[in-house]
Amino acid sequence: MAAFASAWAGSSVAQERPSLAERVTPEVLHEVFPAADRIEEVAGNPPLARAYAGDQAVGYVFSTFDVVRAPSYSPRPFDAIVGIDLAGRLTGAEVISFYDPYLTGFPTRVARLAEFLGAHVGYPVRSADALPLPADFVAGTTISARAIRAGILDAGRVVMNAMDPRPVVTQPTLDRDGFRWLTWDELLASGAVTHRAVSYGEVRALFAGMGVAPIAMDVPLDAEIADETLYSELFVALATPALVGRNVIGSDLFARHVSPAPPGTITLALLSRGRYNFRGLAYLREDNGHLFDRIRLVQGDLELTFHADQHVRMGPVTRQDGGPTLFETSAFSIPPESGFDPLQPFQVVLLIHAAAATGEMVTVELPVAYQVPAEAILLPFVEPPPAWVEAWRLATAEVIILSVALAILTGLFAFQDRLVRSRRLYRWVRNGFLAFTLVWLGWIAGGQLSIVHVINYIKAPFDGADFTYYLAEPLIVIVAVYVLLSLVLIGRGVFCGWLCPFGALQELTAKVARALRLPVWNPTERLQRLMWLPKFATAAVILGTAFVAPAALASAEEIEPFKTAITSVFTRPWPYVAYAVLLIGLGLVTERFFCRFLCPLGGILALGDRLHIFTLLKRRPECGSGGCHLCERSCPVKAIERSGRIVMSECFQCLDCQVEYYDDGRCPPLARARKNRERALPVIARHAPAAVALSGRTAAGAGGGGP
Repeated sequence: MAAFASAWAGSSVAQERPSLAERVTPEVLHEVFPAADRIEEVAGNPPLARAYAGDQAVGYVFSTFDVVRAPSYSPRPFDAIVGIDLAGRLTGAEVISFYDPYLTGFPTRVARLAEFLGAHVGYPVRSADALPLPADFVAGTTISARAIRAGILDAGRVVMNAMDPRPVVTQPTLDRDGFRWLTWDELLASGAVTHRAVSYGEVRALFAGMGVAPIAMDVPLDAEIADETLYSELFVALATPALVGRNVIGSDLFARHVSPAPPGTITLALLSRGRYNFRGLAYLREDNGHLFDRIRLVQGDLELTFHADQHVRMGPVTRQDGGPTLFETSAFSIPPESGFDPLQPFQVVLLIHAAAATGEMVTVELPVAYQVPAEAILLPFVEPPPAWVEAWRLATAEVIILSVALAILTGLFAFQDRLVRSRRLYRWVRNGFLAFTLVWLGWIAGGQLSIVHVINYIKAPFDGADFTYYLAEPLIVIVAVYVLLSLVLIGRGVFCGWLCPFGALQELTAKVARALRLPVWNPTERLQRLMWLPKFATAAVILGTAFVAPAALASAEEIEPFKTAITSVFTRPWPYVAYAVLLIGLGLVTERFFCRFLCPLGGILALGDRLHIFTLLKRRPECGSGGCHLCERSCPVKAIERSGRIVMSECFQCLDCQVEYYDDGRCPPLARARKNRERALPVIARHAPAAVALSGRTAAGAGGGGP
């Protein structure tokens, strides 16, 4: 259904786009409306074109950009050429322009998205029915898939409301006009036609079960006729909806006998084959009141019989699609005052009469159940929930898991003094949380906060997006709010050190490198200050590109390897993978190389870190003086100066320095205090007996005194 072209360069202003006729090339028309051979633009609003097959109008072709200008993941609107037939069903769509950062450079996702949209061909744009596929069918770009689908359906509704302004439906109503061709098998599968067949042997068994041996019947159960021979088969269809009536009895008979029926009248079509039919001859007798004695309609407590004045015989119907030849076809009119509700289930009962040897008349009843198909019912249109509501509803489990994880992380920082007093416990907690961040938050849930989100959030107001745009990605929203609060309270390190999946990947792989005793290189303090600058430059370049050359933004954002290493788990073309692997390789010898020196998001957070209110990391006057550089040496990202001062804007708050701070076996001030205590213990022990003896003598003297 959908083939994707590369995004146009330049701004997405309407005047810069070719006209609709220029965009709907013959190739595009074939994609979006295979049954059409040409289009003619229709003057007015919304801009659209009418699609023709020969001289017959078959539907409409339009651009989502022209009609609703809906954004997808990027605030800039995508453009899809869409086809819908006259009944408002999608016939195809081709996305000719998109700016989604998680689609650009991901050919596998683009193909998956095309498959996803292709599954919606035939879906009515004004339907409240369940959608054919969930948006997470397109792994890694669920937000884009959901937004593009929502934009296509929304634009389709706008077009249909303009071109087919039917009266507003306030309650479920039969759709008398909606139509599409259905084969006989499709009629049966959809429930538009139901039937019941009974053989000679089954009829004999039914009478035998009643203890009756029929001696007189309209169609006798001749003994020479084999049991498996068809005795009767009754087909039932509610012919009033064009979807059913036109397909069952044909357009000509439908136009002559169903369409002209008085308002409120319901037409029931009965068809049969076999030796026993539903019609009989009793309705021809005046003494019988022209009553049809072989059928009865039952709906709950309501029972209806039919008379000759309600009946039109339409003769044999021979289908050309492999369906059966039906020798008896009749239409029965049900007046509105009958109390019959065509939207509720009912039964047409086929009655087989026989006279018993006693002269008593007995009847076998064969009910055929029927429920008008949902496609033939017009329902009041219920505006679908916004795409962001669906996203949050479907992400309930992920939101709960992330919320629990953030609560745990908050607890770790609140009680970090207790955690870091046990080096072993700290290592288990630290490595476990990093593994959770990488595997679940990054690779499974796709919650990698990125410069892409920052730029989109900044640009959204300039591109006309409303506040709901910010709610489209539940996990990212939660992480972003948490990071913003933590940035203001205690600094950038909460995200960079604990919640960044790519940062976790670098740190965990670096731990493996340390275990393998790979060499380590860190720049000098002076050189490192220079190496910190590029991350601010990359942030500035990307931010400037977003406003000056937005068409190049997706390329500029590739400085981050997050889309490759995290959101797509290395399933991109090899240049992207090679770049990500190179950065991880550099991180094996220089801890968190990308985070420290190149990350544009890290640059923005480092600038914001200057606003933080509290500093939780403890320092002593001895730190950095008297030759003590323990914390400086233990800091994996070298965010502690030789003076002992922590450069908070470069600190990832990994808490390694706090483990050293509380370790009385390694921290010099604590080690000296511990040794002093240990030296004092023997002195106390040597004087302890004398003290006890003196105490005893004092007690004895006190006891011996007295008058």
